[in-house]
Amino acid sequence: MALIPYPDVPALPGVPALPRLPSSGVSLSQLASTASAPTQAVPQGYSAATSSWQITNTSGAILLTPDSVLEFEYRGEMKIPTYPVEQGSFQSYNKVYVPFDARMTCACNGNGAMTREAFLGTIEALRQSLELVSIVTPDEIYQPCNLIHVDYRRHARNGATMIVAQLWFQEIRDYGPATITTSQPSGASAQSVGQVSPVDPTTQQQAAYNGAPINGGAAGIITSGIAVGAY
Repeated sequence: MALIPYPDVPALPGVPALPRLPSSGVSLSQLASTASAPTQAVPQGYSAATSSWQITNTSGAILLTPDSVLEFEYRGEMKIPTYPVEQGSFQSYNKVYVPFDARMTCACNGNGAMTREAFLGTIEALRQSLELVSIVTPDEIYQPCNLIHVDYRRHARNGATMIVAQLWFQEIRDYGPATITTSQPSGASAQSVGQVSPVDPTTQQQAAYNGAPINGGAAGIITSGIAVGAY
């Protein structure tokens, strides 16, 4: 029986870099170089040649590059509030957005883009920091979020050098200071809209603050630069 010829895999975009001979090895970086890039705009600094799965900061700098991703979970939820009304009925109002949760199970054996020490040090630093990150996947980019939970383990079946870590992320939204609308101007809280230029008190204000009577009247009290008292 004639030997079946080994298929010749062409070097085209999207085609894995398979070896010509089964005995020859292929590095993880070579396999990742042919991986498809995300369909939407990627953060600045994303490199498909390094990995399709990356954790970057808001500026696009790559923070974490695992050797492989074993599992990824995403959960997005919306809430519809309901309130009781007259005659025992209820009414639904609006639709409230709930921050999404993302969970990534990734592995690092120290032979890829990161060493084991750098991998563990980075995820621990992200867990303790307030830095916003982006989760770059081959299909979507989830941002902005923060790392809130880390656990990792090593199994004998994978070797003592293989670190399998589970990372939990939660979306963080920053809308800036809220503006409160009131029916009367007096009901609004004081807000600083510019620089404050202090001035020296007048002679009468200084005398009222020191407790001396002004023009034979009672002593006043200085409150925010205004003399208050009976004269």
